[in-house]
Amino acid sequence: MWYSAVLAALLLVSTNVYADANKDMENSIRSFFARGVNSAGARAELIEVVKWPDADGAVRWRMPNLSNHPSRVSLLAETGKGKNQRRWYVPVRLRWWSEAVVTKNDLPARTLLTNSMLTQKRINIAGHPGSWWKDSNELVGTRLTRPLKAGDAVFSPYVKRPQLLKRGDQVTMIVSFGELKVAASGMVLKSAGLGDRIQVQNIKSKKVLQAIVVDASTVHVITGGRG
Repeated sequence: MWYSAVLAALLLVSTNVYADANKDMENSIRSFFARGVNSAGARAELIEVVKWPDADGAVRWRMPNLSNHPSRVSLLAETGKGKNQRRWYVPVRLRWWSEAVVTKNDLPARTLLTNSMLTQKRINIAGHPGSWWKDSNELVGTRLTRPLKAGDAVFSPYVKRPQLLKRGDQVTMIVSFGELKVAASGMVLKSAGLGDRIQVQNIKSKKVLQAIVVDASTVHVITGGRG
């Protein structure tokens, strides 16, 4: 009888220690995300730990280098230091939150976007392709390559900027010096759309300059180029 009681007590202590260790580990990962895990304009939120590491107590957490915002990531978990250091790759599920430009209404493919069609919203961008916009002005004049539902975010593969200029077109180059503006004739060296940065060649001096496309016949010179 006494042996059973002692064994039960030992098992209870062991179970409590294990529970405390799990709690410490959970608290450590919660603290890691509470401090703010950010990548390329978005903030991560932990949904689920798919498989916990075989470790006791708190661990140190690190996010791997990411080139996008996947919904599933393997975090790096570490305990100890030097020769006693142990390391695990821990699969987790995430949301990635960011302010993004979204559509106000359903829009068909090939819609030419205007400011009135767009608004801004905080959304989960996990798993979505390409980059996104936070300023709707940067999307004005672009054309949808696919239909979007109301509230959909506009990602870079979903839009195309219509070409206003093609290589060899002649344009008016505007150079600003404070309030003074100087105009000159130039030739476009690459096809481009509204707002694109392109190279243009001064027809008279043959100097190549960097410019922004203003409309179908005008570019605004922004930097000097090579002679």
